[in-house]
Amino acid sequence: MLLKRSPPTIKGCTPKALIVGLLGAVCIGLGSTYNDMIVKGSGLAVWNLTPAAIFLFFVLVLLLNPLLRLLHPSLPLQRGELAVAFFLILLANTLSSRGLPAQLLPVITGAYYYATPENGWAEIVQPYMPDWPVPQSRDAIWGFYEGDPTGSVPWAIWAAPLLYWAVFGLALFLAMVCLMVIVRRQWVERERLAYPMVQLPLAMIADDGRGRTIKPLFRSGFMWLGFSLPFVLASINALHNYFVVVPSVSLSLDSIPVFRGMASLRMYLSLSMVGFSYFVPQNIALGLSFFHLVNVVQRGLLGVLAWGGKDETMGAYSQYTDPIIIHQAMGGMIVLVLGSLWVGRRHIRDVLRKAFLGAPDVTDADEIMSYRVAVWGAIISFLTMGVWLWQSGIPLLFVPLLLFGAFVGFMTIARVVAQGGVASMFPPTNGPDFVVANVGGTVLGTKGMAGMALSYAWSVDTLILMMSACANGLKLVTEITLPHRRRLFGATVAVIVLTLGCVVVLTLYLGYEYGAINLSRFYFNNVAQYPYRFMEKSILNPFEPRPSTWLHIGTGAAIMGGLMAVQYRFLWWPFHSLGFPVSCVFG
Repeated sequence: MLLKRSPPTIKGCTPKALIVGLLGAVCIGLGSTYNDMIVKGSGLAVWNLTPAAIFLFFVLVLLLNPLLRLLHPSLPLQRGELAVAFFLILLANTLSSRGLPAQLLPVITGAYYYATPENGWAEIVQPYMPDWPVPQSRDAIWGFYEGDPTGSVPWAIWAAPLLYWAVFGLALFLAMVCLMVIVRRQWVERERLAYPMVQLPLAMIADDGRGRTIKPLFRSGFMWLGFSLPFVLASINALHNYFVVVPSVSLSLDSIPVFRGMASLRMYLSLSMVGFSYFVPQNIALGLSFFHLVNVVQRGLLGVLAWGGKDETMGAYSQYTDPIIIHQAMGGMIVLVLGSLWVGRRHIRDVLRKAFLGAPDVTDADEIMSYRVAVWGAIISFLTMGVWLWQSGIPLLFVPLLLFGAFVGFMTIARVVAQGGVASMFPPTNGPDFVVANVGGTVLGTKGMAGMALSYAWSVDTLILMMSACANGLKLVTEITLPHRRRLFGATVAVIVLTLGCVVVLTLYLGYEYGAINLSRFYFNNVAQYPYRFMEKSILNPFEPRPSTWLHIGTGAAIMGGLMAVQYRFLWWPFHSLGFPVSCVFG
């Protein structure tokens, strides 16, 4: 009598997978920080390409997992376990550089270290700074920037402010996770967004059922052919940096000036985007390119007409192009986010019914947390951030506006990455600049401007964002049968705590050992001063709100609304509206 072989057990959120993911998170947190501050090599956590996560996962799937299989058949991670490990590593990659992790220490110390008799920050800025979220020791700050002879970190000085910021950071990142859980079903199952950047990890863990040691993707000659081109070019350029006899290979052309040099068209080849663009729907790719060209034309016309120019009401992170275009892009982002929520209103209603009424006809068993936890988690997180920001000096009336402006930018990035695979982009503007430009420095007051300056630590220069990584990660685990997926929520919290802790602790150690001003000119010179230059300017030359700002935002909102209406009404329309709000910050 022949016995039937039982099907293999499907594994997902096993302790082994979670441990591997958390170890990977620690490696990325420490490795990326050390790379940025000491090695100063290629950025491992700069763009939403998440290169550190992809590289580490490449090593895990191609080298470590087969090695474990050779040692014992039960040791390697199965497909579901690999997906869990990548989900956690992916989140960690977004927490190890731009944004709160890397910008926190410069922002909370810059007002003190860079105060001079010439800029007068000791009289203009420092008296209005709250004392609880910043270190209260001149010696500790100077030791951090210039190095301490003993190399020891005065943890007692840093403990209290870092604890306050840990509360805010945990609330911020949990709000992002909760929001992505709430919209996952709408984006993945109902709208069926493309998620181009998820296709690579899916292909890396795909199995043909033959039980071979090496995954099918890595047995493909075409894959290695595609791999070899960027690998060889990058290796040549890397060798050129050490040996001048090795020639360099440039992938960019000289900018093409247009409109009497008032604008220029940059042309360069991004090999990673060539790969991801294969999975981008044609109308989205065409929309991104078309609206970028329209943006170049608009910049040129504004320059020729001498209309626009630099806006003194906006900070350094909103000066990438003409302020009229920036305000129009903000209007477009607002309509994109609100329009997406309107399209998914039935799903949002179901989520709320499940969260507050326990509706039995709504299922959330396939989410990493219940809808009740997601909704209440988002509410508590936003309330925590709101109280924190209010206590930092921002008038209570404008705290919701700040959070609205910031999360409109975050949601836009997540949507553009999920739908269009555009990894090299950032929001045209940010929460603090949005509020100050539209409300005016006189209305916010000096303490309000101090709170806005501190908000630069978490809301600006978000070249890489946890919300977009979470959206991609949730799509990945949706494509795989994953038992015990609710464990991912606890693991996500652990990743946030571990990665942030690694980044901050290592940065403090390196600062006291070598001097922060020797680690990174960008972070500990530019980032440390940008908020307080803006605050100084707003205090010395206070400005009233300008109706023209709201007019430009309204114009951008109207254009975006019209584009979305045309897109949904006419199937033949070739230019996807997704390209309009980000046309000035990518390409």
